[in-house]
Amino acid sequence: MNDAIDGHATTSCTSRHSSSGNGSGSGSKPILHEALSMDNRTSIQDKTTGSAQSDVFKWTTFLLLGGITLGAILPQNPALPSATWRLLSSIIGYTYFLSWSASFYPQIIMNYERKTTRGLSVDFCVLNVLGYCCYTVYTTTFFWNQHIIDEYKHRFSSDEGESAEVTVQGNDVAFALHAVVMATVTLSQIGIYDTFTARPPSKRVLVIILSTIAFCIGYVCFTWIVKGSIDFLGFLYVQGTIKVGVTIGKYVPQALLNKARQSTVGWNVLNVILDLTGGVLSLVQLVGDCSNLRDWGGLFGNPTKLFLSMITIAFDLVFLIQHYILYAEKDTYSQLPLEAQEQPSIQTA
Repeated sequence: MNDAIDGHATTSCTSRHSSSGNGSGSGSKPILHEALSMDNRTSIQDKTTGSAQSDVFKWTTFLLLGGITLGAILPQNPALPSATWRLLSSIIGYTYFLSWSASFYPQIIMNYERKTTRGLSVDFCVLNVLGYCCYTVYTTTFFWNQHIIDEYKHRFSSDEGESAEVTVQGNDVAFALHAVVMATVTLSQIGIYDTFTARPPSKRVLVIILSTIAFCIGYVCFTWIVKGSIDFLGFLYVQGTIKVGVTIGKYVPQALLNKARQSTVGWNVLNVILDLTGGVLSLVQLVGDCSNLRDWGGLFGNPTKLFLSMITIAFDLVFLIQHYILYAEKDTYSQLPLEAQEQPSIQTA
């Protein structure tokens, strides 16, 4: 009886052991598969990190060499009294020009490689084109129109008779012209890869565009009726103000899109780094020029450049925090929830 009980117990124990062994054996495959998957993901992340670091190094080298070369060989601002700062200002200016100009390309290349613009705010792209159209009018007129330059000097000269100098430089004009073209290219990619039917701009952006056009026409008509002539200098400051307002308006949808998706996938971080570099250098050049001219009124004589730099720096810091801290773990498009991948309407949530 005891033997039977012992035998039964032994058999049961053996059976349970065998079952346990089989269970562990069958369970080892998912565990092994998961481990291999983790290794693969780690390997991919390491390669991605290494590639990103390599890209940053390449762009940094390009910007430094390009800025020094262009700043040294292209015409410098003759209004700056110090020859040393004249050269440094030119180098800083063309380095910021290259930084801000180069910031368009990583996003354009990413869109081309992915054959989609998902993760990039449509509203951001539309407002980008509008803003740079205004900024191009602002910079090109201040730089090339002698009548506007003379009017600026007359209006902002000090009571002591010291002439005010326009702080818009050649690198500002070069950037504006290049930017309006690249912003248009980026916007066109939405129509090519995803179509505007699937990803239309929001109604609020259409309202902003129509309101901008109406305000510009209204300003011209108002000054012509009241003064008997069009206030072109004031109109340029209107263009600059629109650009500043649009810059705030274009960054907010992208920041909200990243927050709604809990991810920055589709929004190229190299673009942000280059944009931040350009913003810092643009501010340094403006402050340095005003210091060298001993005319701090130049900061507010060129408010568009001043506020563009400050706004750019602020929002780029937000984007870097989103990318490297808040949503750092989601580094591939497939890791996102399905609704976050496939709902473009979330762009301005």
